[in-house]
Amino acid sequence: MDLRDTGSPNPLAEDFSALLSRHRPSSGARRGRLNLSIGRVTSPEGSRPDTLFSLYQGVMDQAPPIYVADFGGNLLYSNKAFAEIAPALFGLADGVEWPGETAPVLMKIIERLYLDMRTVEIKDTVEIGGESRNYASRHFPIHDEDGELLGFGGLYADVSQQNRAALRAEQMESWLQDVVRSASDWVWEIDANFNLTFVSPRISEALGLPPQLLKGKHLFSLGQFEDDPESAHTGKEIMDRQSAFRHRVFLMPDDQGRTRRIHLSGVPVFDETGGKFVGYRGTGTDFTRQYEAEQSASEAKSELEKTLEILRRQNVQLDLALGKAQVANKAKMDFLAMMSHELRTPLNAIIGFSEVASQKVFGPLNDTYLGYFDDILNAGRHLLTIINDILDTANIEKQELSVEVSPVRARELIQESRALVALRAEEKGLDITGVDIEDDWSLLVDRVRARQIFVNLLGNSVKFTPKDGKIGVETRETADGKLALTVWDSGIGIPAEEQDHVFEHFYQVENNILSRRDQGTGLGLSVSLYLARLMGGDITLESEDDNGARFTVTLPLAKPVIPVSSKD
Repeated sequence: MDLRDTGSPNPLAEDFSALLSRHRPSSGARRGRLNLSIGRVTSPEGSRPDTLFSLYQGVMDQAPPIYVADFGGNLLYSNKAFAEIAPALFGLADGVEWPGETAPVLMKIIERLYLDMRTVEIKDTVEIGGESRNYASRHFPIHDEDGELLGFGGLYADVSQQNRAALRAEQMESWLQDVVRSASDWVWEIDANFNLTFVSPRISEALGLPPQLLKGKHLFSLGQFEDDPESAHTGKEIMDRQSAFRHRVFLMPDDQGRTRRIHLSGVPVFDETGGKFVGYRGTGTDFTRQYEAEQSASEAKSELEKTLEILRRQNVQLDLALGKAQVANKAKMDFLAMMSHELRTPLNAIIGFSEVASQKVFGPLNDTYLGYFDDILNAGRHLLTIINDILDTANIEKQELSVEVSPVRARELIQESRALVALRAEEKGLDITGVDIEDDWSLLVDRVRARQIFVNLLGNSVKFTPKDGKIGVETRETADGKLALTVWDSGIGIPAEEQDHVFEHFYQVENNILSRRDQGTGLGLSVSLYLARLMGGDITLESEDDNGARFTVTLPLAKPVIPVSSKD
């Protein structure tokens, strides 16, 4: 359908001219047809400017963009604001004078208006002066008083600022929604009747229900506030008073029947105009796991405190028992020391008289009596050794055992020790020719205590070496300036499981016939180890079952130093 003007008189233009001409002054004025163009209205040639008409035109130029067109899309009227945006709206090229040509875009709007005869609303975005602008326009048909269609008009409104504000509001709302969704807390809102109007999705984790099903529910249908002993009012009383609250504990059963503990905070909301109370807004934090962990920790702490109290009481009892044991041990050591001293006096007499009798100092004795005296002498010596070991042990326990070190020739020390066990070795038929050293070593030791060590070691070798066995001594200098003297034998050896215990007090190697034949106190090795360490040395053991034993004593070599006294 061709809606353009065919050259016949334009009734809308004539009507609009007549409309405007009625406002002209009647005295001396020359009436005539008005010429309408974009952004301006001019009077016929030769006429004077009409003051009222110019005022009207000025007002229209300040109005939003507006136009009036005929059926063919020819503008009958437009103001200055419309002239500024028309080229961008209707895609007119630079230099094209309008309304010399009809814009296709405007023709489409007019065709739509012609067909529908209803107001058309359109939104446009155009570039004007390098700036993007948004326009909302309303286009409508124009009728005369009799309802006859005269033409079409349109009104444009620049909504760029409103659109930018709306976009910022949408972005802010989207940002807030993201924050609400990602926050660990859940957000809630209730109306004046305490019915939920909004809850964030986070609450679904606690109740197992989507937020949509919770809207409209009463807040206290979900749970109740826990009484706070530090507050004079309950949580509900505070809300009834329309007061703000923070971190009040709200007990809320979940879908598993477990009570969730929520830290609930809220502020009252009032209408901005009338100040009427309209509800509450707030947040909630589920601290159930934290509370349970704290309770568990508290219970564990309480149990630990009970256990510690029991241990404290037991320690007190142990301290009392230890004190008693120490007193008893001291009494025992004092008794042993005293008895050792008391026993050695008559024992020395028994040994002395036995030696005199065995040597026939006062005349001959028959063989039977000589045998008896030999037995008495051996038993006395053995008993003296035991008493000396017990006395040494008592002194060790009392930390009263001391040594006086001085240079001592190692060879002399070994020879003296061998002489003290030679008789017993000869009685068992043992070869002890290897108990000797050739090198002229000098040790910095206590002579008596060092000899006691080697007598104990050689005595053990004699004791645990079968008939026709061998015993010897080896030496070597260590890297740290000490002499290692190893007492070896071809005896029964010491089982691996017993080697860690042989230096303990009163420990004896069991389960062999030789040990049962000649029992001792089990103190010799422990005393020897203590004496060696007291003099700056040590004793180590290497042995295999049924393959002999090797006890190595390390003692410091003598240097040109003044002899010193060492105490533990």
